[in-house]
Amino acid sequence: MSVTQEITPELVVERLRHVLAEMLEMAPADLDADVPLSAFGIDSMTSSVLLGDLQKWCGAELRTEASLGGLSLTEAADLVVAELRQPRKEC
Repeated sequence: MSVTQEITPELVVERLRHVLAEMLEMAPADLDADVPLSAFGIDSMTSSVLLGDLQKWCGAELRTEASLGGLSLTEAADLVVAELRQPRKEC
């Protein structure tokens, strides 16, 4: 089983929850996975930090101009898992 196959939406939600909680100095349990991240004050800078962390953690290469602020943790996790399941293009 490859690393990509092991990454589930639940794992991504937990990763994002912990990274974001640390950034916002909140308890991870206080971040509802179904509330848009913008409700927690996520801006484009915070979004790009989260995107960078995801890329380092699991290799998800989401567009750098993408903003996670309008998404919930659950929606962001689904986006990451969908991207990881895309066939890779050879150079």
